[in-house]
Amino acid sequence: LQLENLGLGGLIDYPKPSKLMEWLFYSVQEKSGWFLDFFAGSGTSGQALIDLNRDDNGSRRFILVEMGAYYDTVLIPRLKKSIYSDSWKEGKPLTRNTGISHCFKYLRLESYEDTLNNLRFDKNPTRDKAVAANPSLREDYMLHYLLDVETRGSQSLLNIDAFADPCGYALTVKKPDSDEYIVKNVDIIETFNYLIGLRVIHQALPQTFTAAFKRNPDPELPEDQHTKLVVDGKIRQDAHGPWWFRKIEGWVPKDPTNPNNGQREKVLIVWRKLTGDLEKDNLMLDEWFKKNRISTRDFEFDTIYVNGSNNLPNLKLDDENWKVRLIEEEFMKRMWDVEYV
Repeated sequence: LQLENLGLGGLIDYPKPSKLMEWLFYSVQEKSGWFLDFFAGSGTSGQALIDLNRDDNGSRRFILVEMGAYYDTVLIPRLKKSIYSDSWKEGKPLTRNTGISHCFKYLRLESYEDTLNNLRFDKNPTRDKAVAANPSLREDYMLHYLLDVETRGSQSLLNIDAFADPCGYALTVKKPDSDEYIVKNVDIIETFNYLIGLRVIHQALPQTFTAAFKRNPDPELPEDQHTKLVVDGKIRQDAHGPWWFRKIEGWVPKDPTNPNNGQREKVLIVWRKLTGDLEKDNLMLDEWFKKNRISTRDFEFDTIYVNGSNNLPNLKLDDENWKVRLIEEEFMKRMWDVEYV
């Protein structure tokens, strides 16, 4: 009946009543903290916690996990409707002044099948013929070489070259209950935040820039280089500019094994789209960095992550102690590092 009132009836069998879950959560006597439901179903636990927070001004948070098709058709709509109003009938809200301030983020994880479907193998007819003719060689090749070497660069194993465009990373994904395959973008920006355990404080909107360039004589350059590329004037924001930047500020625990000891490492992440012109790309990064350092009151970061080869360490002032790390290297390390898992 509860799902029918929300206009979601008949889409899932045997949903639990949210009042039962609400009573169970209330019995914990905690108005904050995390609640995990690894078999979320129709989202009963989520609605119960939303309603409970509404009733007692609590700040309980939840993580729901579900693999069924009703994730999109029932669970997500149920949470949205529960936030908007506490009373529904035949899919329409009975009250419009009982909504609460709430937001939730939902993620779709890459499946094991998606990983396999995105493996790409180097083509080598001579090798294939030799391996096919020797069973023992084939076994050794498959176990010790194929997945380690021949699949390098596959999207599902992290294609470093694709980091040149943070918004363009994609996987070929099989649609549920179908033999059809579609191309889906992967949010590597968000993925990186999770990999390093970032507590996001501010995530800026993307900005695009353009600039004019010129070359000036520079006596400090080697003999085979007589001029230095510089920006003629200032970099300018341009909706169609080729240089795209997005910055994220936050912090990570200095000790991952004890994240609540109060010791924090302040982090700045700079994502950019690379044009293929290394000299111009790095010059634009330098100019963008200088511009943002001036506009940021408290530029006291411990670590700065940037995608693509860069010259940022050369811009460090004498009284600054931040270090620069390549996103690609850190991403690869965290992808396969299981030390804290």
